[in-house]
Amino acid sequence: MERAPTARLEFSPPAPDPLFGRVLVGVDDTPESVVAAAQARALTPADGHLAVVAVAETYFAAQAGAAARFAEGGVETETADVLEQACELAEPDERRFTAGRLVDVLRAECRRSNATLVAVGARPQRRLSAAVFGGHEVELLHGASCALLVARPGWGPAKPSRVVVGVDGSETSQAAESVGRALSARLGCAIVPVVALAARPGAEVLRLEREDAVVAPGELVDAVARAADERTLVVAGRGHDAERIVYATRCSVLVLPTEAGDA
Repeated sequence: MERAPTARLEFSPPAPDPLFGRVLVGVDDTPESVVAAAQARALTPADGHLAVVAVAETYFAAQAGAAARFAEGGVETETADVLEQACELAEPDERRFTAGRLVDVLRAECRRSNATLVAVGARPQRRLSAAVFGGHEVELLHGASCALLVARPGWGPAKPSRVVVGVDGSETSQAAESVGRALSARLGCAIVPVVALAARPGAEVLRLEREDAVVAPGELVDAVARAADERTLVVAGRGHDAERIVYATRCSVLVLPTEAGDA
């Protein structure tokens, strides 16, 4: 299969909503990539810029031994097919096809194009297996310089039914709540701040400060997981139990960049 030449992705100037101004979707040969593209489009404002880069991870083909060349062609074909499906739903401003390692390509593109958000599909694996076998969402959680959307089926390309954010009074959760409220207002969906009684002694004060807060027993991660269903988008700050939240919930999770999400 003839591969399109590698080219740098160029983004338009930042949109007024800076977190969603320059969105980059990573596509591989899995159907979860299509979910990521559809949800990224739903979150990108009208004046934002959406780019899709498909990465054929042909290095896996080496494990096929004598059939490596045949396997490599299969990976390229499947990735190209997924790219077409993703672009049909997302209607990106830019698209590109290349080969390599998905995480490495996305990190490089984020740095070169100053992407504000990268979106990937969550593969059906638990946190432990992802950490052991190198799930791309785990690697990007620890290495991406921008916001990260870990997408799961349940909503899109329309919008989530509600935005859920855990609140514990920290600067990290305050940043996540601010982003969550702004996003819910733009999308026209409900916002659900979740206060966990075990989070800290001031939990009751946090509840009283918010008429729309949901109070739940236990730890914050568990409380957020109980408040979220498949049609929810959870917003969390990186370092604010973000990795635990990604694998404790059944829905898509938006993890803020370090400068916006860490205390």
